Amino acid sequence: MPETSSSAGVAPVPGNVTNRRRHSRFALPHAQLSQFNFVLGTGITSTAMHNVGAYALSDVIFVLAVGGYCSLTACVAVRWVRDPRVILADVRESWFGGFAFPAGAGVIAARSTLLDVEWPALAFTAIAAVTWVLLVYCVIAAGIGDDARRHSAMTGADADTGPAGRPWRPDGLMRVDGSWFVLVVSSQSVAVAAGATATAFHHPLLAELAAICWSVGVVQLAAMIALGAARLLLAPLRAVDDVAPYWVFMGACMISVLAGSEVLAAAGQQTFVDDAVLASVCAVLWSFGSWLVPLLIVMMLWDWRRQDTYSGFRTSLWSMVFPIGMWGEASRELGEVRRVDWLIDLGTAEAWVVFTVWCAVFAGMLGWWWRWWTGRELRPSPADVHAHSQ
Repeated sequence: MPETSSSAGVAPVPGNVTNRRRHSRFALPHAQLSQFNFVLGTGITSTAMHNVGAYALSDVIFVLAVGGYCSLTACVAVRWVRDPRVILADVRESWFGGFAFPAGAGVIAARSTLLDVEWPALAFTAIAAVTWVLLVYCVIAAGIGDDARRHSAMTGADADTGPAGRPWRPDGLMRVDGSWFVLVVSSQSVAVAAGATATAFHHPLLAELAAICWSVGVVQLAAMIALGAARLLLAPLRAVDDVAPYWVFMGACMISVLAGSEVLAAAGQQTFVDDAVLASVCAVLWSFGSWLVPLLIVMMLWDWRRQDTYSGFRTSLWSMVFPIGMWGEASRELGEVRRVDWLIDLGTAEAWVVFTVWCAVFAGMLGWWWRWWTGRELRPSPADVHAHSQ
């Protein structure tokens, strides 16, 4: 297979195990929608630093988030303009991971409200809402079309029992992983952005939008929890499956808590959802999301001990940074809205945990870029090799 470049530190994937880079240093990176996880992780880290009083550090990280968003957007746009045929292929390959694009815009919009400047918050909220709606229906349509084509290609016997008489298991279940929860993250990021902007600049319509998106996101979360549980119980993880994206499971719960807290903060501007319902659901989701943390840590430890596990940098590690940061921010925001001091203290202390994790992943990304720039040997992860061999 031909070699490809990669943006935001995604290893290029050839047909063999290793790749000795023969590239133009000025070639356009191969960017995809799923790589906006970098923006999610960096944006939430900036917000966490701002809320603990590290304003200068927060501003620097925020500039990196906005710069990453603009750079990735430009790379994706130019690639799509050059070859429109890759648009549908990119949507199919990224699948629900592509919702990192509207989610990134929502995180930037929410962080922009802390600048006390209205126009960037409104602009990024609009981008998040519009692209969220478009992607929802594009991805669903692409998924239904793919499943229909696969099923119609089977004979009557194969449709019931699968090839060679084996029990049939839907291919779609094997595709379910932690990145599917990015759908929930995108819905709730619109709610967070709209709620934060409504509270900061008094926009009642945005408060209503936040309540609606929060409601949609909670239902999506319930569906994704069922799919994620079925995936883990009925189709065990393979060697090519990356465990890091499963952190988004917890992140989806926590951003639902943060979105609900933002709607509660704008309670005087919306009447769509009852405050008591919001508070109760947020408390339940925070408890469940926190319960997932030890399980996710055990899964990561198990993954590192597996044979042939790729321990180097890959973009999916940003999927771990965002949920860790979101856990702290959701805890702090819920504590402030509900006047629970220990939640506020927990969220404040956790900000430095996510900053440490962000530094480690960011350093790994810089190291990857240096090896790519100097033409050193790069080894792709098993998940990347598997994805590009399909």
